[in-house]
Amino acid sequence: MSPYSTPPVPDSGWSSQNFMLGAGMVIIQPSTHRILLVYDTKDKYWFLPRGRKDIGESLETAALREAYEESGYRVSFLPLFAPTHAPPPPDDPGARRKTMTEALYTTLAHWPAGRGNRRNPGEYMTFWYAGQIEHDAIHTPISTSGMANEQSYTSHLCSYDQAVGFLRGPERFVLEYIWAAYCNTVEIFEEMEREAEKVEGKEEEEGDRVDRGDQRENGGATESGRTRESGKTRESGKTRESGRTREREKQDRDAKRDAPRELDARREPDAQSERNPGPSRSDTSSNRAARPPIVDARTNDEAVPQ
Repeated sequence: MSPYSTPPVPDSGWSSQNFMLGAGMVIIQPSTHRILLVYDTKDKYWFLPRGRKDIGESLETAALREAYEESGYRVSFLPLFAPTHAPPPPDDPGARRKTMTEALYTTLAHWPAGRGNRRNPGEYMTFWYAGQIEHDAIHTPISTSGMANEQSYTSHLCSYDQAVGFLRGPERFVLEYIWAAYCNTVEIFEEMEREAEKVEGKEEEEGDRVDRGDQRENGGATESGRTRESGKTRESGKTRESGRTREREKQDRDAKRDAPRELDARREPDAQSERNPGPSRSDTSSNRAARPPIVDARTNDEAVPQ
């Protein structure tokens, strides 16, 4: 048996005059992680909402009805992950790996003969479910929701430690187990959210990487286009310059032919200037090329966050 269960009972059988079925709920407010307990101001004890099922009533319906009658809150089932030996339905073979709203605990209590209006002794089996209320749940006065013998009940939202301290007997075991299933479910959903965030982050990162690749490709295509355009411009400029040069050379030839002879002498370089020429365009170009290039971080892969 698990740590949440008591020792097994011997195989037994009871007729309808010697057993009753009931349903109860551990009601949790997920927004605050608090537990709804009922306090009997007359008999001075705390308990979980529970009661006998009516004839023709299902256990699930009985659990919801008793929760409302004794607590004053409209409750819904709280789906939780929990181990079960119940077989999955044929149309959902993976049901055991999903949250469920089945009964999560059962308790067995003996009643002696003569208790209440019961002439015969018997066994009272209660099936416990997990329930929940909203953060802004509206409380209905017990005078409206409860039966005549339930008018001394008051409802209280308690922390888990408070609730465990208030409850006694088997109901404390019920709370411990369903609270463990609730905490386990919260952890599973948190882990699923973290994994989903990781996947989303990887998808965004991959999308960013693709976008950067497209930008670089488009940038390369643009640069290539600029290079071709620049080449065309330079070629066109060279053609125009070549035409101007040829025109100037023709003009120089014509001027030499027509100019006085002394001008020809002054234009001819002497021997000293021939041996020590001044700086040329190629020299200044070499000096500029020797400087370290300026790197644009926008085009540097290492400078772009990956």
